Amino acid sequence: MLEIRRLSLQETNAFLEFMDGPAFSSQPQWHGCYCQEYLNSASENKEATAESNRVLACDRIAAGVMQGYLGFEQSPEGERVIGWMAANSQNNFRLLPKGEEGVATIICFSVEAEKQSQGVASALLEFALEDLPAQGFKRVQAAPLAGGQFETWGYRGPLSLYKKFGFNEGPMLDEQHVLVMREL
Repeated sequence: MLEIRRLSLQETNAFLEFMDGPAFSSQPQWHGCYCQEYLNSASENKEATAESNRVLACDRIAAGVMQGYLGFEQSPEGERVIGWMAANSQNNFRLLPKGEEGVATIICFSVEAEKQSQGVASALLEFALEDLPAQGFKRVQAAPLAGGQFETWGYRGPLSLYKKFGFNEGPMLDEQHVLVMREL
């Protein structure tokens, strides 16, 4: 059974265990980011290490600056995180242009390799779409790869996932990424 919960101070250790372990088994190039890439400034990213990103993640979770959703697999042995989706105020992501208030941006998905293609990302997104309005958001956006490819660098989620949940395609943001949006 899968249970989705919003990231909170109480979930910090579960988040860290996931990031330390299975989060990037299928995309090892992201191991050590702790989902800090866009929360960091450009200069912080130049000096970032796995250890510094881990510390920043803890600090930002405690301060409420880092936001997102965790997918927990429930079993008779207990629970463990098998998926993560970063969904935050666009203005908390320091590497993105400042935008209007009330816009959430989904910047990252990570699902344990053995659990991919089993509906974990869909469950995370579905939960977030129900929860984000309660957090004061009026619109949500993301920037997946426009061509639909996902395997190597598709940490933003596949375009097909967003279309499945009623996101509308907007302009191309660069040669690879398309802006998708949905009112909440």
